[in-house]
Amino acid sequence: MTDSSIRSSSQQKPLAIITNQREKSNNGVADTVSPKSPLEFTWTFWYIKPDKRLTWEQSLINLIDIGFVEDFWATFNHLAPPSRLAQNKSNSDYYFFKNGVRPMWEDKANANGGRWLLTCGNQDSKLDELWLETLLGMIGDCFSHDTDPEPLSHYITGCVVAIRTRGHKIALWLSEARNETIVREIGRRWRSIINLSPNVRIQFDMHNESSSSSQRPMYEE
Repeated sequence: MTDSSIRSSSQQKPLAIITNQREKSNNGVADTVSPKSPLEFTWTFWYIKPDKRLTWEQSLINLIDIGFVEDFWATFNHLAPPSRLAQNKSNSDYYFFKNGVRPMWEDKANANGGRWLLTCGNQDSKLDELWLETLLGMIGDCFSHDTDPEPLSHYITGCVVAIRTRGHKIALWLSEARNETIVREIGRRWRSIINLSPNVRIQFDMHNESSSSSQRPMYEE
């Protein structure tokens, strides 16, 4: 990418639609004439607040399926932002995954993949912004360019914001881990989409190796 700040026209159009619909939502303007704007993929919002009385899967809550831009903003504007969850001083996660993909390593869509991980710290004032920009990049299809042999967005299964007292994290989950060219390019585009500072690094691990604290990341950008 010669200029990470420049998006192709095919990227700008969906983002313009998404931003416009947010302004309508925030202003309480209902569009009763135009039909809803469909997203390329249907997505699902999940939430989990671990409960020692329950298993991890029992604690996982399917909040809502999102298939339209308007529904995304209606849901997003009513969810507590990550920074507010962090005020509770307890662990909790938001997940945003393609419909039909459960937010777990064992799901067949994730089994051979991995995740790009951004560690935000526990005092990061930009946590909400980074989370939103990641979501917009996904629903706006900003990970794919017209010149790609195949859309890189097809390799993205979802993202997670993990609220932790020891440091919050945002992760971008992929269905692919072994193809270094694809994985690294998605990582670079994620950095560009969220306008990450050059001195902040992101790391990639395969899902089945992420639990090992001594395991060096496969890639770093």
